[in-house]
Amino acid sequence: MTPSLTRRHAIRTIFGGAVAAAALAALACTPTTQVTVASPAQQSGIAVIGTASVSVKPDVARLNLGVEVTDASVATARARAADTMTKVQAALKQKGVQEKDIRTQYLNISPQYTSSPDRTAPPTIRGYVVNNQLQITVRNIDSASEVLDAAVAAGGNAVRVNGISFAVDQPEQFLAQAREEAVRNARARAEVLAKAAGVSLGTARSITESTNGGPIPFPERAAAAPSSLGGPTPVNPGEQSLQLTVSVVYDISAGK
Repeated sequence: MTPSLTRRHAIRTIFGGAVAAAALAALACTPTTQVTVASPAQQSGIAVIGTASVSVKPDVARLNLGVEVTDASVATARARAADTMTKVQAALKQKGVQEKDIRTQYLNISPQYTSSPDRTAPPTIRGYVVNNQLQITVRNIDSASEVLDAAVAAGGNAVRVNGISFAVDQPEQFLAQAREEAVRNARARAEVLAKAAGVSLGTARSITESTNGGPIPFPERAAAAPSSLGGPTPVNPGEQSLQLTVSVVYDISAGK
């Protein structure tokens, strides 16, 4: 091969290599889009939701109450609040509430301030507030009114009733009934859809469950009056609805 042919071959080789490199660089810099195609097994099926609810009478009451004491001295306010809370807890136990069902939920000591009329001077502390809150579980729900009134009488004007709620202590026995009904409901809906689409309904491929239902709160914030001023405090648990939902995916096949 002559020198001129050798040079032309080298030039073509270099040029070809450069084009290839540029093409590779362009491929490396070009954004790519990935497309995933679902398989037929993923695409087939009927997805439905089945619901059911069970009305249950609550068997547990939860009381949220406490004591609130204000005094010019923080030591005195704390001592008075502690003495009142001790009386309240003693009354609860006398009414059959167990130690394990009395839980301190909140304890706070905070100052109270007084501002000058013209607000030129900084606020001054005029007293201290001690707030001690309990959550009480009353397992004999029929005695909830009696327990509440006993606590109020023991604590006097320092008692604060912050709320009462009702719950089912062991809801699983009732949810089992709702669960069966929800699955039947889902199956019935799927059969209607399959018939309308002209396909045959197969077995359930997946089932997902979710529940909805809990204590029914009745919030209240007020100083309770001594029970001696009237009859017992009315406490009505009513009924609670335990709701359950299932999401079911059924296999399908061509109709016969």
